[in-house]
Amino acid sequence: MSTAIEETLKALTEFEAQLDSAKAEASEAKRQMLRMAAEWAEAAKGAAVAEAQKIASEALAKAKKEAEKEAESIAKKGDVAVERFKKALATQRPKAVELVEETLLGERS
Repeated sequence: MSTAIEETLKALTEFEAQLDSAKAEASEAKRQMLRMAAEWAEAAKGAAVAEAQKIASEALAKAKKEAEKEAESIAKKGDVAVERFKKALATQRPKAVELVEETLLGERS
């Protein structure tokens, strides 16, 4: 009977050693999984930031192009308005000179 007990104790000791080994392997696997998860998360974060920068850059380029187009349109409208103003001045200049002369000569009050 003592042989059966000894064999049982030996089997339990071996089982406990195997259990400790399995725990150590599980702990190592968990540590590696956490490390890999952190690496994957960092890679995903980098990819997301790169994609966001790309999208922002494209949106900025589009907005800049539209703003330049609008600025060009406004400048053309300004040039047209200046030309109209110059023409109006040119046509009104003789009358303005006449009014100034009359005012200076006292013919007009």
